[in-house]
Amino acid sequence: MTMFRGGCGGCLSGLALLAAGAALFVSWTTYRRTGGDLDQLLGRGGKPLAEAQKTLNTGSWEAGRQAYLAQAKVRLLAQRAEIAANRNLDQARREVEDIRAQLNRAFKDAGAEAKARWGTLDDDLARLEAQLREGSAKALSSLDEALAKLRGEK
Repeated sequence: MTMFRGGCGGCLSGLALLAAGAALFVSWTTYRRTGGDLDQLLGRGGKPLAEAQKTLNTGSWEAGRQAYLAQAKVRLLAQRAEIAANRNLDQARREVEDIRAQLNRAFKDAGAEAKARWGTLDDDLARLEAQLREGSAKALSSLDEALAKLRGEK
């Protein structure tokens, strides 16, 4: 084969081509095992592709947002002891900042009701973040309010 005679660069490109072909073969056989075929992939058979995508987005995104909210609750509960003891407040602030960024990405394309719920929670987390930055004693009560909203109590 001439592609392998070009030295190390030709050999590597040939190996990359073989690996890409193997990956394509494995992904196609996996897709077919799940019941998919080329007509479904191109949107010609069964449900149109746009309708299937809409169904997938509403169900999976909502489940994903719920998972992000549960993860945020766990992460905030882990920081509660540190905030109550007034230790590592800067680390707790960075954690709250990261939680807000993650939830902001998760709720970017949400519906109006979910965005409204996220907006009030984000306001609480922003207030908590500012209080942690200042070292305020009110940070613990703000954390408890945010946790209550995450639990669905408020």
